[in-house]
Amino acid sequence: MSDDRPADAPGERDADADAPREPAGRAPNGRGGLGGVVDAGLHGEAVSARGVLEAIGGWRGIAETLVPATLYLGVFVVTRDARISAIAPLALALVAFGWRLVRREPVQAALSGLIGVLVCVGVTLFTGRGEDYYLPGFWINAAWIVAHSVSLLVGWPLIGLLLGFLRGSLTEWRRVPVLRRAANLCTVFWIAAFGARLAVQLPLYFAAQGGDTAAVDALGLARLLMGVPLFALAAILTWLVLSRVSAALGDAPDSATSSDD
Repeated sequence: MSDDRPADAPGERDADADAPREPAGRAPNGRGGLGGVVDAGLHGEAVSARGVLEAIGGWRGIAETLVPATLYLGVFVVTRDARISAIAPLALALVAFGWRLVRREPVQAALSGLIGVLVCVGVTLFTGRGEDYYLPGFWINAAWIVAHSVSLLVGWPLIGLLLGFLRGSLTEWRRVPVLRRAANLCTVFWIAAFGARLAVQLPLYFAAQGGDTAAVDALGLARLLMGVPLFALAAILTWLVLSRVSAALGDAPDSATSSDD
């Protein structure tokens, strides 16, 4: 992702019992991203393949994430030329973005993907080293680790803030002990996901800097295997925890508030 995908900013579900409901297993209102996962969990929806797929961005989102990196790796394996290899995903990203413009489709996701590819390609063209195509991803993962870790240390986990935003109050969730514990645990899941990527991929990056082209191949493969799959795993765990909390609170966490905050 780009290693990592950003969350949308959803609103509350209609409380009218007679209002039409979304199909089971789908994040409320069809939202994707981490916001959709958190909202679906809070409303007690069962984890489903469809819901997780939407969180990732659907099949198109998966393709826009994986295809450029796969193309870069494939060309690099054949040519062993980083600069030539970098041109291929850039051309593909530009074509995909242009196709969306022609079809007048929403371009937000494509634009973020294009910017990500531009950064990776720019670094690679500047250094001429194959492993540096993956360098921006390290910084992104490290930034998320720092952000999540600091939020835990100060008692305001990022998942809790997202949870509060979705419920209409950035602070009320902190008065519900079970929600605070769930937010802490889910934040740890995401720290673990980002940390696992760095733990596996950084040694390969440093090995590649020593001239080992096989390490570049391994790094590219690791990036593919630990991108979308790890995001999906963290999303599933987050969804499971929050749906259990929703069930424990009877889908009415406001009634379980505590005044000892």
